[in-house]
Amino acid sequence: MECLRVKLYTPTGIFKNPLSIKGIEIYPLPPYSTIIGLIYRAMGRKWNGEYFQISIQGDYQAIYRDYVWFKKHNFKDKELSRLPLQVPILYNLWLLIHIKASEELLNEIENGLKEPKELLFLSGGEYPVKVEEVKRVKCFEKRLSEEETITLNYNAYIPKEFKEKISLSGTGEGVLFSLSYFYKNSQKPKTYSWIDAYYLQKGTEICGSLILDEDNNPVFLAEPTTKEIKKSEGEEYVRFYAGNWLMASACVGVLKVLENAGEDIKKYVEERTLKIPKSLWENLPELYADYLLKDKESVKRSLEDSYRQKAADSNPYNTLIYSRLRDFHSNSPFTNQSHEYIKRLKGVYSENLEEVLGKVKESFLEAYKKLLATTKDLSSICFFCHERHAKNYVDATTFTPLFASLETVRNFIWDPIPICKECEFLLYFASAGFYRYVGKYLFVYVPDDLLETYRLNLILSTEKEIEQEKLSKVWSVVRYVLDLEKQKSSWVLQNIYFVEIEMVGDATANIYSFHISPNLAKAIRKLIDHYPKNLQDIFSEFLFYIYTGRSLYEFLFLMLSGFIRKESYKKLQGGTIESKILQAGRNMKYISQNLLFFINFQEVLNMNEQKGYIDRAFWAGRELKKLYKENESTQKKLEPLTYRLLEAIRRKDKEYFIHNLIRAYLEVEKEIPYLFKEALDDKNFSMIAYAFLIGLNSEEKNKEEQANDYGENSESA
Repeated sequence: MECLRVKLYTPTGIFKNPLSIKGIEIYPLPPYSTIIGLIYRAMGRKWNGEYFQISIQGDYQAIYRDYVWFKKHNFKDKELSRLPLQVPILYNLWLLIHIKASEELLNEIENGLKEPKELLFLSGGEYPVKVEEVKRVKCFEKRLSEEETITLNYNAYIPKEFKEKISLSGTGEGVLFSLSYFYKNSQKPKTYSWIDAYYLQKGTEICGSLILDEDNNPVFLAEPTTKEIKKSEGEEYVRFYAGNWLMASACVGVLKVLENAGEDIKKYVEERTLKIPKSLWENLPELYADYLLKDKESVKRSLEDSYRQKAADSNPYNTLIYSRLRDFHSNSPFTNQSHEYIKRLKGVYSENLEEVLGKVKESFLEAYKKLLATTKDLSSICFFCHERHAKNYVDATTFTPLFASLETVRNFIWDPIPICKECEFLLYFASAGFYRYVGKYLFVYVPDDLLETYRLNLILSTEKEIEQEKLSKVWSVVRYVLDLEKQKSSWVLQNIYFVEIEMVGDATANIYSFHISPNLAKAIRKLIDHYPKNLQDIFSEFLFYIYTGRSLYEFLFLMLSGFIRKESYKKLQGGTIESKILQAGRNMKYISQNLLFFINFQEVLNMNEQKGYIDRAFWAGRELKKLYKENESTQKKLEPLTYRLLEAIRRKDKEYFIHNLIRAYLEVEKEIPYLFKEALDDKNFSMIAYAFLIGLNSEEKNKEEQANDYGENSESA
């Protein structure tokens, strides 16, 4: 067997999940359709219905996040709006592609890639692609035993059918993606065929039935899917794919409803796929209503309060259903106040709770029928499941925080998104998937197993009342995920998203997302158990700094300022983050070596491996203090010296810091330590200066006192 091997390089790559608006999710490698598009641009022609097989592998140096401008067009007002969105970007991307095709087509592809008809780009088109190699290679099948395993030199997509023939060892079973491949048709509207493929990290060892090229590179050719998957009469399940945070939140909501109904939810999940028996699916609207009305005592209190305040104007449907769904599904069949099945419950009240709940449930089921009856005559396949025929387009009623009305704004979506009735109803469960707190909504999305995502989101709703702040909740999830790190690929860890929705109007919302960077994950795993016990009161402030990317040297400066200048801040008031840190500094009775935790943590984030300087600088400060204490005249000069050094640190004035350091050592007739001559450069200035200042102001304590300061697996940390 002969294949065409192609090596590509691009400085950056953004391979956006099609639905990752307002919370960008990317693929770790370009999907098949992206490479196919590049091949046809190189050939200078459009796709004419031919098919070939592709294997995609690659590697990148790092993931960084940058802001890009996304545009949306307001058709009604004829305006073009732009919004800056933070996007994960793959830096220094290399790709290894293998192509298998007929001889005639392979020749055309080879000639096109060697002499492209136009400049080639990937992803956003900001940087061109360099074609580094186009070569015919012999490939052969070989079966490798467990003793003959080979190690992946690149990250790779492995089609699901191919993976069943091999065995893996390394970081888990891979991450399942549903990837676009060839078009199913050449006429508009064009729809993609989709392939389930696992993303495996480089370093994974594999064996089994493999295809290798002449240089021993494994080749994972994907079979093109040319036939449309049709729903047969005998099909037993309704399937959904949790391939983005929106669908994942809806699937988690369904799982909550099913568990509330006493179902064993594990049997309905296969990796990132939710499969529900048809008989159970038909009962799901009723089960959802039961879920929304499940807390009878709370429901009764809500109805009594509503009737007491509004009397004849009260509506139990609005109190129990509308209030739960309005933020997510504004003006939908379930929330539109003009529908008769909602209006007729106005003023309804009875001491018989079950009677009222029965009427509310009846209206909810009528709203479901209204949803099913609202259809459009479309020829498209559903964007979300890639299986069923679409019957509508996604709009603001489907998920208000994300989608605008198609009549006004396409909301960063270039074409209307077709959706089937099953997926449309599924999205109404997203409101159950999110956790509500203080008028906001939070959801944790992991691009991995759906059950894992479900478990992580349960953590949000089972935390103690004392941990109701967002940061504490996020931390509880982070801690849980890091415990699973050995079973997860680094791609999963780097792409955990905390999606927060903040409502700012009846039909508008701000959506935020933030992630755990590789360096942050590393710092937490290595150091978090050593967080100072005596500073637990500002642990949430510490989390705020690391989650938002603020420097812990700013954190340290505030704390040291509070300690050193206690009198200046004795009338300090206010509940800001900065004032809490200053107050924590004022409350410290003494400074100890445990403050070096913040320096060590920051330097892991900075990827600075020269942390031996930290201890050396600390002990240099401790030794200088000892020398100053030996003489009464120099002892009085210690406090002014501390003020001057703190000011130098605040200004980041290395020259002023060194000037005061020289004067300090002249006072005690000692030579300045070689450390400062060797390492006090711009890169290491904050690290060494803060460590020295901590040592200069630290106190020697006995082991028992030290144990009270140093953290070790504390509950709040």
